[in-house]
Amino acid sequence: MNDRAAAAASLPDRIAFLGFGLIGGSIALAIREAGYRGWISAWTPGGRGPLEGRERGIVDDHAVAAEDAIQAAALVILAGPPLATLAAVADPRLPGSGALITDVASTKARIVEAANASSLRFVGGHPMAGRETTGFGSATADLFVDRPWVVVPGARASTDDAGTVDALAAATGARPIRLDAVAHDHAVAAISHLPLVLSAALVEAVAGKGARDWPLARALAAGGWRDMSRLARGDVEMGEGILATNAAAVASRLRDVRAVVDRWIVDLDGPPSDEALRERLQAARDALERE
Repeated sequence: MNDRAAAAASLPDRIAFLGFGLIGGSIALAIREAGYRGWISAWTPGGRGPLEGRERGIVDDHAVAAEDAIQAAALVILAGPPLATLAAVADPRLPGSGALITDVASTKARIVEAANASSLRFVGGHPMAGRETTGFGSATADLFVDRPWVVVPGARASTDDAGTVDALAAATGARPIRLDAVAHDHAVAAISHLPLVLSAALVEAVAGKGARDWPLARALAAGGWRDMSRLARGDVEMGEGILATNAAAVASRLRDVRAVVDRWIVDLDGPPSDEALRERLQAARDALERE
C-alpha cells in the first residue's frame, strides 16, 4: 500500500462536502483515486456539482439540503468561498452534527476565530492549488499533487483531529504543513492575494473606464498581458471573499508595492539611467533565483 492509499484508508467512513466545485470536487476525485471506499455526500446551493459527481460515481448522495449532507458524517469539508465558509462555521447545525469540520478557504484567521467561537471541532485547511476555471467540471484528481496544504488546528481540535486533516491532504497527494492562522494569512497575502489585486488593478488602469488607447493595446496584446491579467479573470465571488477576510494583510502588502512603484516612477522620470534600470531588473531576477 502506497502513502496515498494508506492515508485514504485512515479517513472516516462518511465524509460530507458543503460546496462541490473545483476544490471540493478535486478532493473527492483525488481520494477516490487513492482508494477511498467510504460514503461521500455533497451539497451545493445549486446542486449541479454534486449531481454530476453522483453521475460519475464519485458521490454517493447528492443532498438537497446542507443538513442532509452532514447527517451521520464523521468529517465535514467546507468547500465554498471564504465568506460562505465564514457563515457556515456560525451555523448551529454544524456543532450539532458532532463531526470534525475542516475547510479549504484561502484565508484562515477569521475563519478559525469564528469556528472557535462556535465551539467546533475545527481544523482549518488551505490546499495551495487552484486554477481560473471553476465548478466540478474543472476538477481534477491531480490538482494537489506535491502542493502544500496548510493545516491550522482550532482551539477544540484534538491531536487526532489534526491528524485526520493531515491524512486528507496526504490522500490527495499534497504535503500537509502546520501553520499559525495569522502567519498563514500574512504569507498568502504576499504570494496569492496581492497578485490578485495587482492583476485587477492593471486591468483597471489599462482597460478600465476612461483608459487610453485600449482598443489599439488590446489588438497588440500577447503573452505578457495574458500572464499578468490571468488572475483578474478568476472567480469574482472567490476573490471578494479572499480580500474581505484578509484585508489588513493585503493592504499592508500593497503599501510595500506602492513604495516600490513610486521609486520606479522616480527612476523612469529621471531621465532614466540605463544602468540603474538594468540593476533594478537584475535585482528582481536575482531575488527569484535565490528561492
